[in-house]
Amino acid sequence: MPVVSEKLLTPVDIIVDSREAAKNRDIVEKLRARGVRVAVMELEAGDYYLLAREASKALLVERKTVLDFANSVRDNRVWDQAKRLSEAARRDGVRPVIILEGWLGLIEKRTRWNIAAILRILDELVLDWGIPVIPTHNKESTAAWLAAKAKALGRTEEKRVARLRVEKKPLSLNDRILYVTEGLVGPVLARRLLRHFGTLRNIANASVAELMKVEGIGEVRAREIYAIFNTSWKPDRKDEEE
Repeated sequence: MPVVSEKLLTPVDIIVDSREAAKNRDIVEKLRARGVRVAVMELEAGDYYLLAREASKALLVERKTVLDFANSVRDNRVWDQAKRLSEAARRDGVRPVIILEGWLGLIEKRTRWNIAAILRILDELVLDWGIPVIPTHNKESTAAWLAAKAKALGRTEEKRVARLRVEKKPLSLNDRILYVTEGLVGPVLARRLLRHFGTLRNIANASVAELMKVEGIGEVRAREIYAIFNTSWKPDRKDEEE
């Protein structure tokens, strides 16, 4: 199964995920107004897939406003999204990118997050996960960068979708343990935690002080990990209706 859920009938510059296009029609319109050929369909990961003449130079872009980003950090979705981008990069030969749209200072004004904590997450995405983060001021500048980059990747008629993915084998138990731990702290710290504690149960039972004995785990991160394993889950309205 390819990166996209259906076959392209004509050459395009950018494929926009159908959910992203529904929520942000103005970005799609801005892209088309700049002469970019756009197709809208479901993507398996990311919001924008920038095709290239050389498939290895194609980009898979996840767009987040600063408040979206803060919310994804709070509920730990950011690590799942980073993992899906990284998997797509390895599997399909595309390059993952995150667009961070808006003023970072808004996070401190609208939430209780300390800006240093947000910057710490950003440096982990860039340095540990290898996913570049590109800042933009607003939707206009996001569309401007997407359009400029799409044109720099070659002529529309020469672009092609990344190769079909190879059917993956089911994850081993060992890989599943690592996958769960990476969702907590990213790939580098996950391995350090598992080497130190051995099992997920031991990590879950560890105190803040014990967690801080692992290299790279400071007090803030240790308290976050402790809270994940010791805070009751609260269903939202959707969960209550199901």
